[in-house]
Amino acid sequence: MFLRVSTCFPPRVTRNRFVVVFLTGVVLLNEWISYAFTATNWPIISNDSEDSVRVLIAADPQILSIQSEPFFPSSILTTWDANRFISRGFHLALWKTKPDIVVFLGDLLNDGSVASDADFNSLVQDFRSLMYIPNYVKHTIYVPGDNDIGGEGSDRVTPNKIQRFYSIFNQSTTLQYKFIDFIQVQVMDDVDIKTTTVPHKDGRLRVLLSHIPLLPITRTKAKEDCHICSYAPCWIVCVSHNRVDQLGYAPQDLKVLQQHPSFIFSGHEHESFHFAGTKDKAQAQEFRVLKEERKIWDFDASKDRLHEVTVPTCSYRMGKQQYGYGTAVIEKSGLVHYTVLWLPSRFTQLWLYLISLGIVFLIFLPFLLRVVKNQLVNLCHICGFTLGFGPKYHRV
Repeated sequence: MFLRVSTCFPPRVTRNRFVVVFLTGVVLLNEWISYAFTATNWPIISNDSEDSVRVLIAADPQILSIQSEPFFPSSILTTWDANRFISRGFHLALWKTKPDIVVFLGDLLNDGSVASDADFNSLVQDFRSLMYIPNYVKHTIYVPGDNDIGGEGSDRVTPNKIQRFYSIFNQSTTLQYKFIDFIQVQVMDDVDIKTTTVPHKDGRLRVLLSHIPLLPITRTKAKEDCHICSYAPCWIVCVSHNRVDQLGYAPQDLKVLQQHPSFIFSGHEHESFHFAGTKDKAQAQEFRVLKEERKIWDFDASKDRLHEVTVPTCSYRMGKQQYGYGTAVIEKSGLVHYTVLWLPSRFTQLWLYLISLGIVFLIFLPFLLRVVKNQLVNLCHICGFTLGFGPKYHRV
């Protein structure tokens, strides 16, 4: 059967020409057409008035480095592909949204917390080149995550890690733009990171930015007090079963209350979540997953309800089936319009590459078999003459 594959092509379409056209089509589909189709189908939040602020949010990009990837030299390819995917999606999102503010919600670097000062500077330069910010963006906010300054497991937060992060990104923990106060709130386990308190003024919206979700009470406390379920994150189960009121206040709750928040954006969980509570009690009382495509969610930050949106990761290396960038338009009236710009599935694209290579291998298999057969025949002839088993000639 394989020997007849080459006869399936018309006389003018050679095997080599077909393979070139086929592989070119696969690359175009994966690297251009799929992105263009995805971007053109992203929902558009239309509001360009002076009384609104457009925000693009990237959570947990975790830019990789070759040092952290195993199996050199394949690590060069895997690192390049993962970082390039994040960068392409980010610039497509910039092109689509034209934001006033860009927010990175922590875990900018995969190895930032464990890197030396020199390596950290090098990693940040790589990050800046991949996530280039155009001039029309008014401000960029970088929130540190546990992969940047520590704070999870045995990787502890240190004053040096905090100082070098804010120094190299030239950051403050607060930003005032138009009618919004953007305030960073860091909650890294039991480490107390000082959060600047901005005086509360009527008529201004206060948007809290945190790497770790704030309204769900501390996961440590939830896991200690919750015995409902063992197969899901206990803090989510507590919220979904309305058991939050049975849990006491945590340090995170007090930090949130001190800031008089209007709205909260967070990351860390690599998923798209929405939590809701009341502004006089910084604890989640409602929970839902925001997974719908081409969906715009509307929240009112001027009411007594306090909303927190957890933005999904933008990297396929986090092992999630969906990944993308969050974008919001915040109006002076307190209305917040939010959506997720979901990216095309890189796993599907990589599988398509593998399947395409398998098809190419089958196309060339008859040719490879003939080459192997001819080589074996020639080898047998050579071995036969060498060992004296060649044809014998006799005088007549």
